[in-house]
Amino acid sequence: MAQYTREELETIGMKVLTDFLVTFNTCDPMKWTSTLNFPHVRLAGGKVQVWKTPEEYARDNAVDVLRERCNWAHTEWDDRKLIQAADDKIHIAVSVSRYTPEEKKIVSFDSFYIITNVDGHWGVQCRSSYAGIFDANTAY
Repeated sequence: MAQYTREELETIGMKVLTDFLVTFNTCDPMKWTSTLNFPHVRLAGGKVQVWKTPEEYARDNAVDVLRERCNWAHTEWDDRKLIQAADDKIHIAVSVSRYTPEEKKIVSFDSFYIITNVDGHWGVQCRSSYAGIFDANTAY
């Protein structure tokens, strides 16, 4: 018997994604890792990247590099759509845009997020993104 309704799972998934983007926009990679489950997998730019621990992920993902090299200020969800959901896993298709401090759009792209429940912690465990890879070993 299911523990959650589809509506509850959608609420959980959207909260995880909201927290994911809020922490990403803070440029604090350790805060960002609190929204993930590990090992964390990202498929982008024809490569599969895997981070085994929060520390490994934080080391590779100093988000402030985006600010310095792209005049990036923040990222926003354009659209989020629940595709499938169960008590241990949620699939959500998303559209994302990045912006400059002047609110000029830098880029938009689609991604697919898999959110898992690991030992009671809901977090993003896998992403397939059309954003490409910014730098080696980065997840943005």
